[in-house]
Amino acid sequence: MKTVLNLPEQVRSLSRFPIPVAIATSLAVLLNLQVAHIIRMSDTLESQLIFACSAAFLASFAAHLWALSRNLATVWNLGTALFAAGAAAAIQYLHGDLYGQSLMALLGLALATMCTAHLRRAGTIESFWRFNLQLGIALGMALVALLIVCGGLSLLLASLTFLFDFTVGNSHAHIWTTGAVLFAPLFALSMVPVEFDQPFALSPNPGLIEKSVSTVLNFALVPLILVYSVVLHIYAFKIAIVRSMPKGEIGWLVLAFGAIGTASYMVAYPWRDAGYRPVRWFMRSWFWLMILPTVLLMLAVWQRIGEYGVTPERYCLVLFALWLAAMVAYLGSTRGRMDLRVIPASLAIGLVLSSFGPWGSAATSVRSQLAQLQRVLDKAKLLSDGRLKLDPPRVATFKYLVRSNERIASILKSLYDLGALERLAPIFSSVTDSPFTKHQPPAVQLAALGLTKWGEAIESPVSVPPPAPIGISVDTGAYNRLIGPFWITRSGLIGCDFGCPSSADLEIGGTSLALSGDFVTAGRNNDAVSFDLATVLDRKSQGREPKAQAAQTLTLNAREGRNRALLMIVLPPSPMDSPPLKFESWILLKSSPLAKK
Repeated sequence: MKTVLNLPEQVRSLSRFPIPVAIATSLAVLLNLQVAHIIRMSDTLESQLIFACSAAFLASFAAHLWALSRNLATVWNLGTALFAAGAAAAIQYLHGDLYGQSLMALLGLALATMCTAHLRRAGTIESFWRFNLQLGIALGMALVALLIVCGGLSLLLASLTFLFDFTVGNSHAHIWTTGAVLFAPLFALSMVPVEFDQPFALSPNPGLIEKSVSTVLNFALVPLILVYSVVLHIYAFKIAIVRSMPKGEIGWLVLAFGAIGTASYMVAYPWRDAGYRPVRWFMRSWFWLMILPTVLLMLAVWQRIGEYGVTPERYCLVLFALWLAAMVAYLGSTRGRMDLRVIPASLAIGLVLSSFGPWGSAATSVRSQLAQLQRVLDKAKLLSDGRLKLDPPRVATFKYLVRSNERIASILKSLYDLGALERLAPIFSSVTDSPFTKHQPPAVQLAALGLTKWGEAIESPVSVPPPAPIGISVDTGAYNRLIGPFWITRSGLIGCDFGCPSSADLEIGGTSLALSGDFVTAGRNNDAVSFDLATVLDRKSQGREPKAQAAQTLTLNAREGRNRALLMIVLPPSPMDSPPLKFESWILLKSSPLAKK
């Protein structure tokens, strides 16, 4: 009964945010129609729709908070929210498959919801802190409600199926889709506080939440952060003493440390004067403690960018380092008095601006990786007037380069992830079978260049050239005997093309033949002649590209001299780095019959 009485209040709470409610409802309907196979969307379109609606939801929610905190008229409230939703959805949709940029924008918009209601003169840090505490509780309760309601309904359906053999079809997918897209967001919106200016103050008789936060801050989180800060400073002094560059992985350690420390700084704000000494010292010194780790971060990232170019991940590390430097400069200009609202507001602006445009993480990374590829190809002298110079000018030659050069493979994978493989079309304009002459999916283009979408090299089979005449003209001179055909293999000699066993010894027309190691011998004792087969049995590719070897005939002089004997070998078509298993052979002799004695 109590829930029923509270329902109108919850409905009135939702009526404060009509645009986010409409977006969540629309997305839930579309996704449920997709689950029911009434409409069909590709995976790419579905992902773009989810990201666009998520951004529109957060942007319109932040705009509503901004308008409500200023008591703007309903028309201005709705207009601001609609404009914010449209702009955010358009930016997200234009990202396409660049999910990294989409996540950056979503994180920036989420941070914007923390501060838009308090970016005004009348707003106080204490009310800002209380509002975000209540917002966090709303999110936590929404997740709990999602698990209880959707989990309970799924369990109920599973029980009905087990007990009564009901057929539920896609009901589980409908339940969780509706719960995640509609129920949980609306539940969180209904718990958003109506009053934005209620300050938070520590209670002389703290409740459970206040006691829990205070205990974790004073006895766990802040002491661990301070100890880790000491570790990073010792590492900084170490590399200064040994005069070496920091390891590349230090960037992510500093990022995680800075993010956790900054979040702890915001949470600990009410205890800045009332907490234990480590907390009080931490609140006075946090951003100053980040100066040396930020220098380590910049050195490590600068070294990686110099060697391998900019990627979205390194772009984010640089962005975080610049933000930390800006916070230190801001703290110095305000003589240590930090306004907490600056932290999420500045991060939100930086993340949203970095998610699109020619200055964004994707565009900057594409330009850098293209420059890296040109540098690598120039160093290998494979570029002429900005175009590939290959011999032969076919994509198979470039595929060999990809397999033999990990740097080129890494750049191609980065460009594929950034959706920028088409930018390689001018470089491949000199290649006769360029994969960019026709519009093809990026995954097909990447495969044509010799990589899977996971960045692994593709071992493509070598095509065999068409048959060609293999006859030869040899001056027989005074040769008076022809022996053959017989077949030479690595394990022995064979007297016929099919069905005959191989052996080390063979007799052809009364003449004895023997294979020992890389030598084949005809005849015995003083009448014997021998041939060195090492160049035939151990043929290796000498080119940069594994080409197929056409059929051909080779001639070998006897070790006793060409005037004694000549071995003719017919080589079937095969890859140069994979010689055939057997060779058809003939021997021309200049001697009396080499009969077996």
